[in-house]
Amino acid sequence: MPADTDSAKPVRLQRVHILEKRARLRADPKLDRDALLSLANRFASVPNVRRALVRPSTGSVILETFGPVETVLAHVAEEGIAKITQPPKTPPVHQVMQLGVMRMDMDVKKRTGDALDLRTTVGLALLGGAIVQLARGQIAGPATTLALSAISLLDKK
Repeated sequence: MPADTDSAKPVRLQRVHILEKRARLRADPKLDRDALLSLANRFASVPNVRRALVRPSTGSVILETFGPVETVLAHVAEEGIAKITQPPKTPPVHQVMQLGVMRMDMDVKKRTGDALDLRTTVGLALLGGAIVQLARGQIAGPATTLALSAISLLDKK
């Protein structure tokens, strides 16, 4: 396929950061340095583009404009230079945290041959901390708190 027809195809770009006169767009899928430079040159020919910077390490192009960046992005889409989309929505924080804890639990079970799970491991660590505090003579404060926390974790099954 000739290079001319390849450069005419619109590139898929995701909005990463959009300010009034600046936009960071990431190629999806990631483009190599030469393809990004070619894309930046095409962006530079669009009216009201001050400059187009290439960031090969992130696979992105930064557009700086003289006017509102949304106008330039609309023109880029109309000209068929790029198809600009919204980035995928990130999952809620609680889901990410739950997944992380589940992975840690599975890793602990795998490493201990299912002898321990994450809850038991944390409970034993807290119990160990309570014993250290008792050995130091700090009975009322840290030892009691750590021991009660450990018992509450070890008691639930």
